[in-house]
Formats: sequence, C-alpha cells, structure tokens
Amino acid sequence: MNRWKVAFILLATLVVVVIVSIVFLLTRPVPGTPTPTASKLPEGSHLQVQTTSDDFENIANRLISSSMKGSKIPVKMYINEEDVILSGTLPVFDMDLPIVMTFEPTIEEGNLLLKQKTVEVGMLDIPPATALKLLKDSVDLPSWMVIQPKEEQIYLNLTEMDIPLSDGLEGNVQAKEFNLKENRIILDVVIPKK
Repeated sequence: MNRWKVAFILLATLVVVVIVSIVFLLTRPVPGTPTPTASKLPEGSHLQVQTTSDDFENIANRLISSSMKGSKIPVKMYINEEDVILSGTLPVFDMDLPIVMTFEPTIEEGNLLLKQKTVEVGMLDIPPATALKLLKDSVDLPSWMVIQPKEEQIYLNLTEMDIPLSDGLEGNVQAKEFNLKENRIILDVVIPKK
C-alpha cells in the first residue's frame, strides 16, 4: 500500500478519535455534588447591612479576587434586576471560550443558591449541566463557591467565608434578604467575640 494512503488513513482515524472524544466529554453524565451543610455562625456582635445589587456585585467580585490569591480571575459576577450573571472564559484545547451563565438567586439557610436559567458557551449549544461541569473542572474557584453540575446550580456558602474587616478583624456573613426587583439586599455580618 502507498505510504500516502497509510498516512491519510492514520490522520483520518486520529481526527475521528478526537471528535468522538470531544462529543463524549461534552455528553457524559455528570455526577452529583452534595450541598454543604450551613455552618452555624459564631457568637458575637451582629450588624445588619442593607446594600444594593451594584454594591453586592462589587463586594462579591472583590471577594472572589482575593480568594483566588492573585491568579487570573476566570469569572466575574454581574447582577441585573432579576438575575445573577457569571461571565468569563473557559480554557478548552488551547482556546478560550466565552461563557455567560444566568442564575435565579434564592436564600437557603443564610447562604445563596444560584439556580441556572440559561447558558451560552461561545457558539456551542451544550446542556447547562455540561457547562457547569466544564467550569468546575477547568477553573479553580474559592472553596465557598460550590458548583453542582447535576443540580444545575451554584451554592455560595456565605457562612463559610471570612470577611476581612478593619484592624485585622474578620467577620462572617449570612444573607437575610436578596430582592433584586426592589434592589434590596440585606446581609447579617457577625463579628465574633474574642
């Protein structure tokens, strides 16, 4: 057999294997991720803070940035009148795919549960669970951001976060109200007793 025919057959086989592998990775079943148990906040002084969605967006992005310890921030949070939006890029096969995910926020035991509504990954039409799995596998997010691909949600474990305050103090936070339509977010900040 001609060596060019052999080379062509090997190349065609390689292309088919790569395509099948990509399809398999994008369509395989996603294992479930358990929801963390909400931590009981320590005893201390409580301070209720009422904020707007713009301020909460700024705080969340700063906390994500500080939790990533100087590495490139792969996601950014935006908040509109109804939804929480995560936007960023996913590194896939030496390419950066833009990803935009829209979530409906609810409060669960002082923590924020983001139920996925829509997802856009470049020009690809992939299921939401697969997009969350890609995000979970390719991005090293802070420990308090728990991605649950099978449940199509992200659990923000606010009660596990240590919020830096002034003079070396750290506090904990829990959500009391998250009403985006009225632009009203109420957080309970706890400053532990010494």
